[in-house]
Amino acid sequence: MTDEAAPSQTIRAADLTREDNYDQWRAGLASLFEARPLDDSLDTFSADLKTFNLGNFLLGNSRASPQTFARDSGLVSAVGIDHLLIQLYVSGDCDFNVEGYESRGKTGDIVCFDLSRQMRSRTSNLETVSIVLPRQLVRLQPSTFDSLHGAVLDGESTLGILLREHLLSLSKVAPRLSQPDGALATEVAAVMISAGLSAAATGRASEADLLGTALQAIQMFIERNIADDRLSPESIMRHFGLSRSALYRTFEPLGGIADYIRERRLNRAFLQLSSVGGGRGVVSKLAYMNGFNSEAAFSRAFRQRFGMTPSDAIAEAGRRAAEKRHIVDADENWMQVWLGGLGASSNGV
Repeated sequence: MTDEAAPSQTIRAADLTREDNYDQWRAGLASLFEARPLDDSLDTFSADLKTFNLGNFLLGNSRASPQTFARDSGLVSAVGIDHLLIQLYVSGDCDFNVEGYESRGKTGDIVCFDLSRQMRSRTSNLETVSIVLPRQLVRLQPSTFDSLHGAVLDGESTLGILLREHLLSLSKVAPRLSQPDGALATEVAAVMISAGLSAAATGRASEADLLGTALQAIQMFIERNIADDRLSPESIMRHFGLSRSALYRTFEPLGGIADYIRERRLNRAFLQLSSVGGGRGVVSKLAYMNGFNSEAAFSRAFRQRFGMTPSDAIAEAGRRAAEKRHIVDADENWMQVWLGGLGASSNGV
């Protein structure tokens, strides 16, 4: 361990022309959103951003003029990250649409976006504190994750106030945090964020959500080992000392343990469509990268889930990724490098 300060990046409108300010802002956010001034004019554009890489998660403070933000399927597949973005609106408002569901966040609210899914938004003058973290750091029941995209935690609720104050405090001390301190900050933030997101997604926070359950532990184990073809109900039973009936009963509300594992593998495969290249054997490569022990089984499951063959999906993702190639290829894209390093560790089955 060292006491080196966490890596950081800064964009200051006061130091730049409006054109350079927008170029740096757009490039800094390119892995997350396509950002545009609300009126497509730079006459009143202004944006400040200070971002810290705390090892397991990223923390950013931003202040910007009205804009639109979009994350379409091309950006999702080009960047290929499976993280959550949690934003506290320190001031200002944001209207957003997440896959057909429309909602709004106001000053004081905390909003969650799932970066493996699509969204678009429209903001006023907005100041935010934002955290990006891998989903495996969030201690929630698996069923809750489906409700997180676009979930809003009321800033006036008890948990909303507690999480808001924690995020504001974390943003103040971030410049002084070393990377070892960042590991401790991760543990504290994970508990607070998990409680807040549970309340946002379900309308209440239970003791199980706050303290953790067997279901949450199994979920985290699955996420760490999802690419291993040895991951199965039997390996989970052995690891946790569970009977078959107990494991199956635990996952019954989610459609069953086997279906849950398959769904997570397919979602992970979708995020990798643009990164596997082309040519012979590419579907087989994608299947084995995600824990399927046969190309045929993977292809059947993929087509059932997404309505197209893996080959067609790879070709379409390649076309879309080519349009976004500046994002993943740019040497100066520090954000993409940081995102790729989050949650990189894994354990064997």
